[in-house]
Amino acid sequence: MGRLFALLALIALAPAHLAIAALIWLDDRGPVFHLAHRAGRGGRSFVMFKYRSMRTASAPLIDAGFKTVVEPGDARVTRAGRILRCGLDELPQLINIVRGEMAWIGPRPDEPWMLPYYGPAIRERLSTAPGVTGLAQVCDSRRLPTPLVYALEIWGVRRRSTSLTLRILAITPLFVLGRRSIGRNLLGRLLADPEVAGLEKECRRELEPARAIS
Repeated sequence: MGRLFALLALIALAPAHLAIAALIWLDDRGPVFHLAHRAGRGGRSFVMFKYRSMRTASAPLIDAGFKTVVEPGDARVTRAGRILRCGLDELPQLINIVRGEMAWIGPRPDEPWMLPYYGPAIRERLSTAPGVTGLAQVCDSRRLPTPLVYALEIWGVRRRSTSLTLRILAITPLFVLGRRSIGRNLLGRLLADPEVAGLEKECRRELEPARAIS
């Protein structure tokens, strides 16, 4: 059903896709899509589609917490990209859902180079298909340390239910439109859960060897 809904969404949003593609191409005449290799379910590699929001040949910046850094006013981001990075750049991942590589909701897929640093706890996030949105994303994962992001994703995988799915789906468009307080309120409640605290501690411990290398 998720794949069918993604296909219907692709068709319904065709005019928007065409408008975004034209905006990107007219901005700097570069390619419309950014194709990124990611680790999917079970660690299998796949190509994830995104609308390109940065200048071509821009090198990624990874900080000590294994997060991709894009600062406000980053010169690598195009004019069109500044509009798209609210979440519109993720729309092409509907193609990945149709292809069965991603789901609507799940952990965000890491780059394959992160897999050797996974321990038993973190590997649990690979037990399901990665998602376009998810629990950690609506809690503003870009501002959270990686061990906490992983903990929230694992908690979401373990507690997966219809009510949680509907809640994430309801929050996502509001979050994209700037209602970040909704995610912060949810995060506050999750941080009070002992299971989340335990998972964060375990994920932090598993990532320590990688942190030492970096």
